[in-house]
Amino acid sequence: MRSATVLLLLVLTAVALAEQVSYRNYKVYQTEITEHKQQALLKRWENLDGVDFWEGNGRRIMIEPRLQKKFELYLQAHKIPHKIIIEDVEETIEAERKYDQEYRRTHADLGRSTISFDNFWTLDEIHDYLDELAAEYPSLATVENIGTTEEGRVMKAITISTTNGVVSGTKPVIFIDAGIHAREWAAIMSALYLIHELVEHSDEYPDMLANDWVIIPAANPDGYEYSHTTNRLWRKNRFPVTVLCSGVDLNRNWDYQWAYTSNACSDTYAGAEGNSEAETRALVALMQRYSANLRLYLAVHTYGNLILYPFGYTMPFVPVSNADEHIAMGQKAAAAVTAVGGPTFTVGNSAEILYSATGASDDYAAGAAGFTYAFTLELTGGGSNGFDLPASQIMAVASQTFEIFRSLAGDI
Repeated sequence: MRSATVLLLLVLTAVALAEQVSYRNYKVYQTEITEHKQQALLKRWENLDGVDFWEGNGRRIMIEPRLQKKFELYLQAHKIPHKIIIEDVEETIEAERKYDQEYRRTHADLGRSTISFDNFWTLDEIHDYLDELAAEYPSLATVENIGTTEEGRVMKAITISTTNGVVSGTKPVIFIDAGIHAREWAAIMSALYLIHELVEHSDEYPDMLANDWVIIPAANPDGYEYSHTTNRLWRKNRFPVTVLCSGVDLNRNWDYQWAYTSNACSDTYAGAEGNSEAETRALVALMQRYSANLRLYLAVHTYGNLILYPFGYTMPFVPVSNADEHIAMGQKAAAAVTAVGGPTFTVGNSAEILYSATGASDDYAAGAAGFTYAFTLELTGGGSNGFDLPASQIMAVASQTFEIFRSLAGDI
């Protein structure tokens, strides 16, 4: 039976590999921007086909082969210091696939009791795990389907509360979503690690469970699935915008300071209107349900080692009224990461230290939903690998991120 299972797994893996989008000879450039003028010059490349801003401020940019020489000449002409940090993106993706294939082959007989953070989970595995937690810990966790995507997949939210697994109405609510950008797998795994700790080791965290937690660990199911089966670096959802282009950037789609973008093929296409997408509407509806008790919103992304606070829709930036509290909380959380041997996180306004973006979830949380505090976390990217964090580093990133969650929860 085991040999048949392994054979089927290998066949399915081979099919998936055959269908995958290739990034052969795509290079990633790291720029050393020292002034806003240089950033503005780089922004001219952002929406070109074959160009992918891995960091929105232009510090890391993936360029397809046919544009590389032209891009290098452009950088030289404008005296923008740079270096190539990934020579062939496909090599890093292939290494990830081979590791996952071998991991699954050698762990084919292991069941739920050996749950680990040594590989990236599929969407089905994520949803199965949430359901199993709700079944095993009914007094602490409940799971519900909060929406259905364009391709018919469900969105699942887990509520973790000492009040029989439901929002009590008397305790602060911490609301977390991860994976709005499909390719940011490490963000999803970090949210799952938080869920794992709060539920399976609840006796260790009475301080954290003084709050009610509502967590959506895979907020873009269609995109996440597509990033596994077809295009590892897919960012958006899978809404069919035009005959040629699919996908809306869900972190540009929130109906607060939303702005129209004309290029439907762009990775940052904002949709036809604010809250146009099923995924966004599902999250908004869930926030509205708990509006009386919303205290802390966290959007978990990768990558950049950043703890960002609103508002980010314009530059010069407009800070939230309690920006000083956000900064103090962020700095304390950053210190908690370094205390356990993690990297140095930078704390600041998203428009100032990253880039301005309209229709973002943290701006909506602070400006429309009524949260007292709202942050976007840009987690560690695994050195030069960016979104393709080596699986060997999942546990380190997830456990370090847990310290951010714990610190922020203790300050609300």
